[in-house]
Amino acid sequence: MKSIIILCGGRSKRMGKDKGSLIFKGKPMVSYLVDAIKEIADEIILVLRDGEQVEEYKLILKDYEFIKIVTDKNKDQGPLVGILTGLLNITSEYAQILPCDSPFISKNFVLKMFKYMEMNDFDAVVPLWDDGHIEPLHSIYKKKAVPIIENLIIDGKRDVNSLITHLNVKSVNVEELDKSKISFLNINTIKDLEI
Repeated sequence: MKSIIILCGGRSKRMGKDKGSLIFKGKPMVSYLVDAIKEIADEIILVLRDGEQVEEYKLILKDYEFIKIVTDKNKDQGPLVGILTGLLNITSEYAQILPCDSPFISKNFVLKMFKYMEMNDFDAVVPLWDDGHIEPLHSIYKKKAVPIIENLIIDGKRDVNSLITHLNVKSVNVEELDKSKISFLNINTIKDLEI
């Protein structure tokens, strides 16, 4: 079963708005992501910050009734809490995490990620750049990471990289997953919307 968790938890300080709701080439950014994965996902969980954001996204995604919308277990605590919230709401053993500000995610990238997870007995599959940097918000995590995440949060840790160090991880070069690397392109500034 292919479960996908989309994180749209917060407002961008640089952009002054929630990035997933920003209009990019005529439609909300999150719509590009959903359109890329809707045919391959058995379930899509959208993790949002609060009830106000839920109401906004219900309008944005009114044509995507198959998406399950949930709110962060603890508001404004960062992506690690978003991953926790998503994993607590999936029905499968693991899920692909995707940030809502990556409108160029390709279906092939997601399928390759799931293939690596299905072939190996790892806690996570994490894209890795040649320079050693990882893409923790484009990764797959097993649901059994939930107690680890909960303990990290209790210890005051909010960064996703702290989770990676506690898991048995399969690292995969980004070029193997997406030769163009466009699946990893984030929209981070107003100027990026003009791409």
